[in-house]
Amino acid sequence: MTLRHRIATRAIILEPQGRFLLFLSHFDPGSNLPPQWVFPGGGLEPDELPIEGIIREVFEETGRLFLPSDFESVAVINHAMEDLRNHDTGEAHFFELRVSESFEPSSENWTENEHRDTVMHRWVSVSEIVEEKLWVGPAGAIDLLIRRYANRGQ
Repeated sequence: MTLRHRIATRAIILEPQGRFLLFLSHFDPGSNLPPQWVFPGGGLEPDELPIEGIIREVFEETGRLFLPSDFESVAVINHAMEDLRNHDTGEAHFFELRVSESFEPSSENWTENEHRDTVMHRWVSVSEIVEEKLWVGPAGAIDLLIRRYANRGQ
């Protein structure tokens, strides 16, 4: 049996007050996954580099176009997949993107699935994630935020 591995990108979009843009997703009804908060991003297209994927995904999910130099690669998290219908394992490439202010994402370029699955968006701090016990995927993402931002006043 071949291991089905999904490579994805995730954007930690950080505004000056130290809050991150997250989307609440209830996912495909057939996945049986509970709703969870996710960073903008998604799976790579065939032959697409992670930096190309994050630029495309951030544009699709926020309506804003950024340059490769706007992104800083900060981590790669390997994780098990919760919905095993299509993939056994996952690899999430995290990029930091600092913006001058929070903004209202545009849904104009969303896919049909994003329109179906996305419940809301929110700018949230590390302390709010911890205090409210928000589940932020993929597994390991919260630990990354705490390590990188909790002690920086962000």
